Amino acid sequence: MTAVQGPQTLTSGNLASSRRTLAGVMGQLALAGLDDEARIAVLRQIGLPAQAAEDPEFPISLAQELQALSLMLPRLQRNRGSVVGFAIETFSRIGINHYGVLGLAMQHATTTLDAVEFFLTHPELSWGHSRILVHRSESGLTFDFDMDIPDAHAEQADALRGYCITRDLVSVDRLIGDLIDRAILPTAIELTFPAPPPPFVAEAWLPCDVTFAQPAAALHYPAALVDSVPIHASAGVFKRYATLTRQFSRVLADDASLSEQTTRLLWAYTPAPNRDEVASMLAMSARTLARRLEAEGTSFNALLRKVQRERACNFLRHTQLPLSVIAERMGYSDPAAFTRAFQSWTGMAPSRWRAERRESGSA
Repeated sequence: MTAVQGPQTLTSGNLASSRRTLAGVMGQLALAGLDDEARIAVLRQIGLPAQAAEDPEFPISLAQELQALSLMLPRLQRNRGSVVGFAIETFSRIGINHYGVLGLAMQHATTTLDAVEFFLTHPELSWGHSRILVHRSESGLTFDFDMDIPDAHAEQADALRGYCITRDLVSVDRLIGDLIDRAILPTAIELTFPAPPPPFVAEAWLPCDVTFAQPAAALHYPAALVDSVPIHASAGVFKRYATLTRQFSRVLADDASLSEQTTRLLWAYTPAPNRDEVASMLAMSARTLARRLEAEGTSFNALLRKVQRERACNFLRHTQLPLSVIAERMGYSDPAAFTRAFQSWTGMAPSRWRAERRESGSA
């Protein structure tokens, strides 16, 4: 290789895609030890219907996923002591085959860097949230990891960053290791978070020295990684799986009815998108959306009312949020407007509805 005269950016990407499906969240909740009942409770608290648990391709927003993780992390901290330690131990064991068609495509890429770049261009099929920058210098190859935490999750910011960045860094190292069968090992891992308490030893799970409380989170490799080739490299096979990956990365299944696709999109965002926004997401005009929904025996407003009613009931039943906050989350600038809408759906005010459910102990 020719000498590199300064840092050279090779590729970059942001795993925090706004296009998410429920599969990643449910997988992480299960890995954290939440049983079926606890996982469904989390779904309800983030404004999703319980039946979504039966549909791994159910789309959710990035904000909903972060909220679900924020609900999961206190349990991890109580049971495991360190979310960073849990992330290292758990995701060092999640191999490339767990990534489905994306993993198959990566395994057949013609170079390791091509595989990494393909991974970064399909973030909706990973569990990630980090920004990743890959650059080369005379000392080798460095993967830098960083993440922004929305203000809504400020109370859990440290735990979220510790969990998400560690998970993403460890996952990328495991992916690279699987691609080249650990023919090239990382030289160092740096994390910005405190070391997990004894007896946890990071090196028992990772293939190199790990240092904590560093200025930045980074994964370092020898320069030889640039020229490395996956053990299953095949341009023809990669092309086939790359096509399947692009098809699979679409949020909605092609065989879903339009009313189902619309309902999923209404559930995926809080507050729910309006008719024009949903039509745009589905690559059609609002008029075409209305006409095709009418042919299926429904309407956009009917679907919206059904979703909003169940979402409001979930918030009232399963959270302690004040009515003003629930109204704002559901897209009402005036709490009185939310109260009027809820009365039209249920025949009673939201405060009375919540009180009756708590008195009766109904779920």
